[in-house]
Amino acid sequence: MLIELWERLRGYNKWVQAEARVDSAAAIRRTLGKRYQESPTSRASGRLLVWKDQLGKKQVGVFVTLDTSPFYQLLDGETITIRYNPARPNHYYCRAHLLSWLVHLAKISLVGFVSMGFFVWLILRIIEKRGL
Repeated sequence: MLIELWERLRGYNKWVQAEARVDSAAAIRRTLGKRYQESPTSRASGRLLVWKDQLGKKQVGVFVTLDTSPFYQLLDGETITIRYNPARPNHYYCRAHLLSWLVHLAKISLVGFVSMGFFVWLILRIIEKRGL
C-alpha cells in the first residue's frame, strides 16, 4: 500500500511500462568508458539496462545492486519490468529494485538499533556495578 502511494506521489504510475534487458559491467565500460570505475572488493555491482521507448529508440540506464540483492544474480540478457518517463525516456523506475534497497536499509537500521541498545545496556550495567 505504501509503495503504491509513493509511486502515485512521484508520478511513476503514469510512466510507461517496458521490459528492460540486463547487460554486464563490461557493457557499462564500453558505454561510459573511463568514467566507469568498479572496485574489485566492492559488494556492489553495476549493471546496464537497455529498453526501447515508445518511438522504438534504444534507451540505456545504469543501476547498482548489492551482492545480497536478487538483482545481483541477474544474468546478461535477462529482462526486468521497469517504467520510464515518456517525457524523458532515459529516466526509469523499477519497483523491485527499490524494494531490494529498502530491505537492505531496513537490515542495516536493525543492526544499528540493536548495537546501540546493547551499548546502552552495557553502559548502564557498568554504572550500576560501580554504584554511580
